[in-house]
Amino acid sequence: MKELCTLRDFLRFALSEFGRKPINLGHGTDSLWDEALALVFGGVNLPPDGDARLLDARLTVAERSHLVELVRKRVDYNIPTPYLTGVSWYAGLPFYVDERVLIPRSPIFELIANNFEPYLVVPDDRPLRFLDLCTGSGCLGIATGLNFTGSLGVLSDFECGACQVAQRNVAFHGLELFLDVIQSDGFGALDSEQFDLIICNPPYVNQEELLNLPAEYRYEPLSALASGEDGLVLVRRLLGQAFNWLTDKGVMILEVGDNYALLDKEITSILDRPVCWISFECEGYGVCALSKTDLDALYLRF
Repeated sequence: MKELCTLRDFLRFALSEFGRKPINLGHGTDSLWDEALALVFGGVNLPPDGDARLLDARLTVAERSHLVELVRKRVDYNIPTPYLTGVSWYAGLPFYVDERVLIPRSPIFELIANNFEPYLVVPDDRPLRFLDLCTGSGCLGIATGLNFTGSLGVLSDFECGACQVAQRNVAFHGLELFLDVIQSDGFGALDSEQFDLIICNPPYVNQEELLNLPAEYRYEPLSALASGEDGLVLVRRLLGQAFNWLTDKGVMILEVGDNYALLDKEITSILDRPVCWISFECEGYGVCALSKTDLDALYLRF
């Protein structure tokens, strides 16, 4: 460890270790270089943008020992970098994460940045009311709350641990007066109020995919991934209930990943019209926009 003194040294060391034993990406990075930046800079509580001014900064003995341990755990045990550093950067924002929640990676951040246009009609006479269903870390709801200043939201999740993480992130971003975190099985524990926007990134991994997940993804909570044999058990239940919680001009943004073809077939057979699947400039897919009329037709049908 004596030869490793600076952030630059540790970036080279991490990349060399990544070559010693293959690792899987997909938790916020798409290259080994970005993974090394996230691990090394994140390991000493710095943003993972790799600020060149810091590359030759000398690290303390404690920091050096800590980074060696992080690299070892990342390579030898395939622990995802955000779980090692405790931080995941999503939509340009830092979020605390641990193994009680999924690591943020939804393409919905692009919709948030674009104010959900053209799908969302924002009321001009009151604050936007929105629901982040299956919130996990709270990243989608918090990013939405920060983007729509003064908006009021509810972040809900079935798991108590996830709600604790979401509440921590709400407090960190200073949104306690605007966002409520509620433990709820779907819509079950929510009040009867209606929302202008429902964002839902539920569990949607099918049984076959679950058995073939890379090692990194197996550290994530099973309850946030699995949803029955075909991955749509919870999705169907939520779609059969969502009508009651959406305003007349509201929209539900729903992510189902690789299951979009199966869900599209099921919904179109009921609606007798195409589903509005959203195109992203990033590499995301499997997200649809459903209107109040759509949800009316799906009400209690699943």
